[in-house]
Amino acid sequence: MPDKTLKNKSWPPRWLTDVNEKELKNSKGLEIAQFIDAMCIQTKDTVAGHAGQPIVLRDWQKDLLNHIFAVRNDGLLKHRTALVGMARKNGKSALSSGIALWGLFLGENGSEIYSCAADKDQAKIVFNDAKKMIEAEPEMVEYAKIYRDAIEIPSTNSVYRVLSSEAYTKEGLSPTLVIMDELHALPNRELFDVMQLGMGARREPLLLAITTAGVKSDTTGQDSIAYSLYQYGQKVARQEIKDDSFLWLGGKHLLIRTIVLVILGNLLILLLVT
Repeated sequence: MPDKTLKNKSWPPRWLTDVNEKELKNSKGLEIAQFIDAMCIQTKDTVAGHAGQPIVLRDWQKDLLNHIFAVRNDGLLKHRTALVGMARKNGKSALSSGIALWGLFLGENGSEIYSCAADKDQAKIVFNDAKKMIEAEPEMVEYAKIYRDAIEIPSTNSVYRVLSSEAYTKEGLSPTLVIMDELHALPNRELFDVMQLGMGARREPLLLAITTAGVKSDTTGQDSIAYSLYQYGQKVARQEIKDDSFLWLGGKHLLIRTIVLVILGNLLILLLVT
């Protein structure tokens, strides 16, 4: 029987690694969606609403959260790495900010949340949106200490920071949740590898990588991290490789209106935009 989360016409995407019905039923996605709807606002005027209005998640965004945060039989998150291909202008920054704040306020004690990107300006887009959401919600302001590049929750010893591939001090990190924006823009895989390695001591960490396009080679001449994960995700989705900890979602975006073929380097990307 098809899972009820797949009934809306915008879902499923073309590429989607396997998540079973029980893992979806136990998912933390509903909790995160409720947190975002209750606590987070639009930070700018968009097609989704005006600045200051509450975020109202669309059905496909709730389905996306259910799959990303699916839970295994042992009660821990199924995925350690989630690669999401998302066309522009689909609310990825607001959604990412909401996910980061859920991890900061409702995650385990001592959580370390990171917004990462190729450069600090890009990484701060999600982070700055999160700061505005906190400042607009008295319940969150009460518990948070907000700095230029960090937000701390003293009562739980949790922290949310910005990090970019331009930064040189990445050692000693122990992330619980990483939001890696515009994965395709990373000049090499160093930042990705450092964050994955740092998650090793955590019980249920997650690296969520979002990309809107891709290039085959990075600045070192090797396969880019976006291209490597794209290929790996296809193999997992086709069940050529078994890796239950990896989620790959993309290729046929939700709420399809227009199909755009983009050729970047040697990689043909299918973007579907609203």
